[in-house]
Amino acid sequence: MNAKLRIWRVVPTSETGAKAPYFFVETEEFKLEKAELAAKAKANEASGLSRFDNWHMSITRMMVRKDKFGRYWANHQ
Repeated sequence: MNAKLRIWRVVPTSETGAKAPYFFVETEEFKLEKAELAAKAKANEASGLSRFDNWHMSITRMMVRKDKFGRYWANHQ
């Protein structure tokens, strides 16, 4: 099966507009729709704020690459 590494930025946001510190989630699903669902599940699992009804996770796909040390770098020429 083919895998494609996608990196997602997750920003926990409350109903009042307060934002908690963001974090990153990685998925390796081949289809984008399945990768987005997996990212939402991983984000809810990683954050304790997802237990509360007034917090939701805002997920954005990042256009970065990961080097051998685990750091994220912006794609550039």
